[in-house]
Amino acid sequence: MSKNETNLKVLFPIFNTKVNTYPFTYLDSASTAQMPQMVIDAIVQYYATYKSNVGRGLYTFAEKTTQEFEDARKNIAHFIGAHEKEIIFTASATSGINMVVHIWAQHAIRSGDEIIVSEVEHHANFVPWQQLAKEKGAIVKIVPVNDRGIIDINVFKSLLSSRTKFVSVVHQSNILGISNDIVSLVSAAHAVGAKVLVDAAQSIAHQSIDVKKIKCDFLVFSGHKLFGPTGIGILYVQKELISECNPYLFGGGMIYSVTPEKTEFRAMPQGFEAGTQPIAQAIGLSAALDFIQQYIDFEQTQQHETELVRKLATELLKIPGISLISPIPQHQEYSSIVTFVSDRYHAHDIAAHLDQYGIAVRAGHHCVQPYHYKRGVNASVRVSFSIYNGEDDVDFFVSCLKKL
Repeated sequence: MSKNETNLKVLFPIFNTKVNTYPFTYLDSASTAQMPQMVIDAIVQYYATYKSNVGRGLYTFAEKTTQEFEDARKNIAHFIGAHEKEIIFTASATSGINMVVHIWAQHAIRSGDEIIVSEVEHHANFVPWQQLAKEKGAIVKIVPVNDRGIIDINVFKSLLSSRTKFVSVVHQSNILGISNDIVSLVSAAHAVGAKVLVDAAQSIAHQSIDVKKIKCDFLVFSGHKLFGPTGIGILYVQKELISECNPYLFGGGMIYSVTPEKTEFRAMPQGFEAGTQPIAQAIGLSAALDFIQQYIDFEQTQQHETELVRKLATELLKIPGISLISPIPQHQEYSSIVTFVSDRYHAHDIAAHLDQYGIAVRAGHHCVQPYHYKRGVNASVRVSFSIYNGEDDVDFFVSCLKKL
């Protein structure tokens, strides 16, 4: 998990706090990850010592801010194997997906075209395509997942056709945890001429991602799940596809020249970043990547988190009335999530009970209502692990759950 023997939990100041006199036990990192002190420091330093706007001023602080902002873009690009000109700053992963709808799909998708998504997509990666299809007269096809919680490549291929225009698929499900073979899915989609968007919002904090290896056309993730601040997301656009994208937000910063007759726009990425960008957030996200590169080994992280998942899943199955929604990882499978239901207590009641002991979990449909309907439940409890969790968290969770 750690590149050295550092206890990573001590680097996160929030764990110095208590809830109802109990130490804070955070098991909701799939929703948002906590921030280490070095990320908080980077954000505070910007606000306290050189706050200014980017690309607009010729004074010292403005030039420093612009440099830090563009260095953050380079850092983020390097982190996913991209070029800096392929990186667009957005407000979130959700806004990145919606941006793809507007800058590419609005003029590329036509009546009769087919869009493929999976049945475990977050609403943010389903509803935009559902609404676009209604507007354009396109067809949305939903590919199921197997009993391991992943997309079977043969089932996926059976849905592909010459009319498949776009595939938008999750890398790692936010309720089932195990990752799809995204390289194979992208390759199969490209074979019929479809473009592919990968939702990496969950996977980005648990495994190394290389867009050149994946060969996707678009990829999105958010900063707050990656030990960074809220209010920032990343949209990667493959360079060969940039010429097919049109700006849709208009304003300062993305303009090259304006006359009464016409406007010329700046090239990618600035041409897609109208207005004041998320400056502090970009600086904070870059600091989060520095934290990862300094402290985290993703292979060790996956092994550690998966061991916690197996331990918790095994203990839950010993409790009467508990059944799992998420699969238990098998050999060479990795996960950071356990999702379960009880036939005695509603998910919300379980979460409220655990909160009395300072334990934070997520309860509800986790923005994946269609899959919950398929499983015959309206809400579930999700436990999600990160680098700051250990076996003691699992033991405490189980002991408190049994008190219900």
